[in-house]
Amino acid sequence: MGEGRRPPGGKPVSITAVAERAGVGLGSVSRVLTGKGSVSPEMLRRVREAAESLGYQPNLLARGLRSRATNTIGFVISDITNPLLAAIVGGAEAVLSEAGYSVLLTNSGGRPEVDAQRIGLLLRRQVDGLIVLPASEGDPGTIAALAGAGVPVVAIDRELPGVPEASVVLSDHYTGILAATRHLFETGHRRVALVAGPDMRPARERLRAYSDAHARAGVPPFGFTFGPLSPARGAEAVGELLRAAEPPTAIILGGNQLLEGAIEAAQGSGVAIGRDLALVCCDDIPLGRLHRPPIPTVMRDTDGMGRSAARAFLARIAGETPPAEVMATWFDSRADQDRVGAGSG
Repeated sequence: MGEGRRPPGGKPVSITAVAERAGVGLGSVSRVLTGKGSVSPEMLRRVREAAESLGYQPNLLARGLRSRATNTIGFVISDITNPLLAAIVGGAEAVLSEAGYSVLLTNSGGRPEVDAQRIGLLLRRQVDGLIVLPASEGDPGTIAALAGAGVPVVAIDRELPGVPEASVVLSDHYTGILAATRHLFETGHRRVALVAGPDMRPARERLRAYSDAHARAGVPPFGFTFGPLSPARGAEAVGELLRAAEPPTAIILGGNQLLEGAIEAAQGSGVAIGRDLALVCCDDIPLGRLHRPPIPTVMRDTDGMGRSAARAFLARIAGETPPAEVMATWFDSRADQDRVGAGSG
């Protein structure tokens, strides 16, 4: 259904063009063109007039392939307890619900083998597509399940080279971490450590930004680690860093799940956050805002990420191939621990 007839000398008309001409969302156009879900008479008129004026014609092959649609989307995430992922799911569900789709949510608990099992379960339920944020980018079972899914796949913040047909919505982790690291240098820190998270695209981009910031400032990198995102890992990594002969004066945490453990480790070491040590966390959670002083944070629009993933799915179901979308991150220094601990750096 995505491409219409080709105007003389022009490109095929897409459902996105119809939505823009009608001044409505992709979900509304999808409901009108597929006949799924309810629409107002005014919405029906606007979409039909826009489609007619643009010369849009449905892709009959795509419509035939979707004739057994169930109006359900499978959503695969690695940690249902993470507020970040909950916000992403909420954003996606808002768009999909408006378009007449229901969401089946599964959780792997960070275990790649369970991701593969959940994908198989959802496909047996005949979902119309998958939105995935798996625990691993390279797990053979997960890659095989996604590559053979036979339905549109949208990946969030993951590089899946074994699934080249997947659409992707990515975060620009590089920009936020570069700004945070440069800010720490500007406020006097020289021993800045990075606890990056598991070896996947987000952690690799964070490490790239951290390394580039050090190179530009002429400061040797203090050190970084890959590892799981959990309170236990936060406590372990920060505890090890603080026991070093020359401990860091600032630590960047590559995920909100690390923050609780990091605070516990600092307190157990007799180190005062906001006086002896500056922490920077990735992704906003109440603990970071309520801590005194508040924890500076690399932010991103999690609700927007979910909405973008849902819109990418709707485009795919309409026969289009949307380009990769990269969404911004930014550094919020908040009450700013500025020169905390930097004097000894």
